[in-house]
Parts: sequence; C-alpha cells; structure tokens
Amino acid sequence: MYKKTLFRFLALLIVFSMLLTACKPSTEEPVVEPTEGGGPVPTEAKPVEPTEPSETEEVACPASTVADPMGVPAGTWPQQYELTEYEELANCKMSFSSREEFHPDLWTHGFLEGDLPPLEERLPAEPLVVQPYDEIGNYGGTLRMVSIGPEGGNSEHLSAKHVSLVRFSDDHKTIVPFVAKSYEYNDDFTELTFVLRKGHKWSDGHPFTADDILFWYNDVILNEELYPSTPSYWVFGGEPMRMEKIDDVTIKIYFAAPAPGLLTFIARSWIQTFVPKHYFEKLHIEYNPEANDVAVAAGLANWVEYFYKFHGDWQDSYHVYGIPKLESHILVDETTEYKIHAANPYFFIVDTAGNQLPYLDEQREGYAPDKEIIELMVISGEVDYKSQSIGVTSLPVLQENTESGNYTIQMPPGAGAGRMYTFNCTHQDPVLREIFADPRFSRAMSLALNRDEINQVLCFGLCRTQQGIPIHPSVSFAKPEWYLKDIEYDPDTANEILDEMGLTERDADGFRLRPDGEPFVIYNVYCPQAGDPVLHELTKEYWEDVGIRIELKEVTTVNYRTLTSVNEHDIGNFHIGGTSEAVVYSNPQAMLPPFGDSALSAMCGGPWYDWWMSDGASGEEPPEQVKYLIDLVEQWKVTIPYSEEYVSLGQETGDIFSENFWLIGTISESPQPTIVSNRLGNVPEIKIQTFDYFRTLPYRPFQWYIKE
Repeated sequence: MYKKTLFRFLALLIVFSMLLTACKPSTEEPVVEPTEGGGPVPTEAKPVEPTEPSETEEVACPASTVADPMGVPAGTWPQQYELTEYEELANCKMSFSSREEFHPDLWTHGFLEGDLPPLEERLPAEPLVVQPYDEIGNYGGTLRMVSIGPEGGNSEHLSAKHVSLVRFSDDHKTIVPFVAKSYEYNDDFTELTFVLRKGHKWSDGHPFTADDILFWYNDVILNEELYPSTPSYWVFGGEPMRMEKIDDVTIKIYFAAPAPGLLTFIARSWIQTFVPKHYFEKLHIEYNPEANDVAVAAGLANWVEYFYKFHGDWQDSYHVYGIPKLESHILVDETTEYKIHAANPYFFIVDTAGNQLPYLDEQREGYAPDKEIIELMVISGEVDYKSQSIGVTSLPVLQENTESGNYTIQMPPGAGAGRMYTFNCTHQDPVLREIFADPRFSRAMSLALNRDEINQVLCFGLCRTQQGIPIHPSVSFAKPEWYLKDIEYDPDTANEILDEMGLTERDADGFRLRPDGEPFVIYNVYCPQAGDPVLHELTKEYWEDVGIRIELKEVTTVNYRTLTSVNEHDIGNFHIGGTSEAVVYSNPQAMLPPFGDSALSAMCGGPWYDWWMSDGASGEEPPEQVKYLIDLVEQWKVTIPYSEEYVSLGQETGDIFSENFWLIGTISESPQPTIVSNRLGNVPEIKIQTFDYFRTLPYRPFQWYIKE
C-alpha cells in the first residue's frame, strides 16, 4: 500500500518541482557555534558624524531600523541598545509613548487596580531599546496563531511572548541581554553575574528585583518538596550552583566547576529563572504556615499540589489568571478552543522612536487537533504565523494557495536530529526488555528500514538519511561515520541477525515468536505532533517484512508523553531536538537517559534516569556502560568549548551511542515550511526554524505588527 504512496508523492514532486526549487533551502545544515563562554560576537560600529544640537535644542531620537540605521552606529549588542547608549550614539534625547488603552480583562482578572500610572513610571529607569527590522510599527491588531492543543505543539506560541534573562540574537551565536541589563563571567567560568534594570516592574506594577530570582532558585528549585532532586541543568561539578544577592539589581552565581554552558541554556530555554516572590510566597509553606490548610480547602492534598496549580516550567502547564508576568503578553481569556493574551502595560522594551512595545494588542492561540485542519486554516487566511507541526508533505497544497491565503512561505532549515525510534531498553516485561536491550536487535531493525524511500515519501528527497546520534552533524567534534553506520537497506542481513538472536520460531502468518513461545507484538503508539504518521505506516511495513509484527495506535500528545514518562511504552518515537552545538552543550539531556526530556520526549531508560537523579534512592541501577556514559557527559559539560578535552570527551560519547544503538535514526529534520501572513510586518527571513533556540524568540516577535 505505502509503496504506492511513494509513486503518488513522486508524481506530486514532478508537478510541483518548479515551485519546490524556488523555495528549496541548502541541504547543508547550519553550523551553530557558541562564542567561547557564551560571550557576544563582536559587532562592527560604523562611524557617524554627530549632529551638534544648539544649547537650547533637544534633538529627538532617530527612528532607526535594521533596514535603515539612519546613521546610528551599532551598539555593544546587535540590533539593540541600552537607553543611554542609544542617546549617546545618536546624540539625542528619547521621549516615550504607548497605546492609549489596554485590554479591560487585565483589570477583570486582578492584574491591575485603578488607573495606570504614567508610562515613565511603568518603564524601567533604563528600558531596553530595540531596532525594528523594517519600520516603526503600528499599535493594534491580533497575532493569530494555532497549536495542536493547550499543552501540545504550542512552543511556537509560547516563544512569541517569552522573556528570559538573556536570549540568542538572530545570528544564533550571540547571546544578548534581555530581561537582564548585563551579564559577566569571571575568567574561569566559575562565577556569573547578572545586573537587572532599575525600576523594572511585574505586570501588576510590583518591582522586579534580585529577590525574585533568589526566591525562584532557593525556595522553589532547591526546595526538596517541590523538587526532590535538583534538575541537572542547575548542577555543575556534582553540586547545585549557589546564588548570592549583591544588591536589589545584582545577582552572582557560583559554580563548583566551570559552567560556560549555563548562559547558553538560559538564552534558549523555555524555563524562566524568576518568579514573582510577592505573589508566590503566600502559596509557599516557608512563608505561609497556613499554606497546607489553604491547599486542603481548595480540595488538594497539600501545599505542593496547590503551588503547582500556579507554577510550572512550561508556561502553559497551568491555567490561572492574575499571575504577574514579565512577558510581552498576558493571559486574559481561555476556553477549550483558544487563548487570548493581551499586551503588558509594564513591558520593559521600547523601539528607537520611544514607543513601548509590543505593537500587537493581542496574541490569539487557537487549537487544531491535526495538520489537515491547520492546513485549512492557513490556506483560508486565518493564521498569521505557523511552522511547528507543518511538514514538507504539506508544501504542495500550501504553495497552491499562497494568493488566496495571503501569505508567504519561507523554507529555513531545521537543526534537530530528526525522527528517531528507540525500543524501550527498560521495558517492564522482562522478555521484551532482554530483546530491546540487545544492540543486535536495534541494528537489525535499522537495516530493515528503507530510508531512501522514507526520504522520498516524507521529504521529497530533501532530507538526509542518517543514524540516530543525539549530536548534530554540524557539531565541531562530530564524526561523519556515526551517521552512516548501518543505514543501508539490507533486510537479508536484518533477518540473519534476528535468527542469530534465537528469534527463529514463527506463527502461521510468518511473524516471529518471543523466546517464551508467545506472540511477538510491538505496539508503536505515536502522536501526530511528533511528525507525519505515514512514517510509522512505512516502518510497520519494513519491520513486518522481517517478521516483527507491529501494531499502530495514534494518541494525543499528552497521552503519548504520559505513557513514555512512566515507562509503559514499547517504542519511543519522538523527534529529538537540542542537538546543535550551543544547545547540547548547555543541556545535554539527549545524551543521557532517557535520551530526551524525561517528561516531554522520553525514549528509553526512564528508571535509569530516576536512579541517577535520586542518587540511587529510586528507579533502577543502570548497566555499567550507562553509568560510565552519565559520568562522561557530566565531565564533558564543564569543559571549555573547543578545547582538546571537550573534543575528546564529546567524541567518546558519540562512539558509545554508535556502538549501542539506543537510538535508530531515519532521516534528518526536513526544511521547515514557515507561513508568514502578508499582513504581518517586521518578520525577517528565518535562518533556522528550531526548538533549539526556542522557536521565534531570536526574531523578536514583540516588534512584529499588523500592517494597516
């Protein structure tokens, strides 16, 4: 059946070849390298002749843009300035303005009370000044986006309003100040200092200070009731990092080992390293002795459950109005069909003309359960920006309807490791565990895959066939042979290997039996968010050709993640991101069991992860080689980038994956069709479309606007 699918798609490819050629990206993956220590890429300042004002004249600031700098030299950081820096470089004095009205539900839901104070009291003493890409935008309008569900396939929407202490610029190399005014490492990367903006305020007008960062770390992350073990990305040299408040706007972080990757992690992570202490301390047992009573009165077991109703690393994991935020837009309306986020009256960024950002009045996140509905919404002109959950197979219908849908299609490359399969090496069934933990089984299943056919059917041949290594081929120490090992289509050898394993007995239909004589059936449970279901239908065909019976079942993203997070799956089949150099170095979770995020994209080895995180108090002790891998990665992540030790340990890690076949690769991540409505302004060319740098964040959605 799916061999026929190939020919149908090839026919489509011929029909649309001219269209595809026009938007086909380079097949060479971008090389994304962090600067040493996560520092900035120097920008060249162009000299400008200053205009001397008269003694009585106060010169207004030029409304410069990236497209037209209007003679203003580049500052310390690309495309942004501190206020005094811009005024000095442009020889001007900035005045500020904002929209006349804000969403009434900001008052209805308790964010605000009474009249707003003047804008000068809402902005920090020194707001961040950002150059828009093309032009100064207009206030108003709604950014229309669509996700698979309230907590699934929605990182694109979250990234459009996200803030963090620092972020990546759109070159995907330079880490620039964001919420923080500045950052600085010491010489050996064992201390990191952040300076905040004086006068910065939460969305309810309460001051944002160093206390909000200390509360997040000392009272949330290090609280053993909220986090029984400290997440690994806050641990260096085997010890959790330590924080010290220097003053109200200065935080210093100390590490037991060099931690040059922490800044990179903060710059691209969805996790925010601050919470409003004035709001959350009433929910915390250390600050409110009656917190348990409050929780019980609300129908929950204890204060921890109640706390998590209001807090979570994933910003859409809780559904509560009124929590103070620093983001550009704040939740004001939520139904089962959509969410509305309204502009934050206290947002800390202005454009070069002094207009408080964001320009957009609202962001609307609608929900569509599958890609066909998303396609229909796009071609009907109901979506302003969309890439996540759209694949290359959607390209013909999207190309055909650009005029009627009033949008443009960009085709940036992805930066992930592509679609992978993992047989659950810690399966609860001891017979399946023994089979799945044997590298020979995964090698046989790899050889049984016809990757060239997969590439044509799913990617029009635009992807690269590759093996499953959680290190992107562009990484500086990557070995080309890792990605080529056993990727040829060789079902004869696959059959020989399975026979050598003792899986020789078959049932009346020709399917292999387990060693205990029971039917050998593997259940491949998947969710559409992780990619085109046609992949699973193809692999079912290939694997059944070598005698392994596969049963397919489609579920929601939430159900899939629940299944894998509690180790009740046969196959992990999510796409693996976070493998480009800057990202895997800052948070090498794909290199460690369960070879992906333990909650979002666990593949196999969940009990090993629990054992490691609990120091052996829970979970299951892993094999010696897995323990060695964990120690190796822990050593690697504190080395200095590009040093001899960094390269050596990184290559040894890749060698271990190549030998053990924990992950089976298929094809690389495809070029990512990206829909941009023609009514949306200040959206640049997207250079890399990936979760690795938190989707749209490097492209500054807070300066997007709706054209009049």
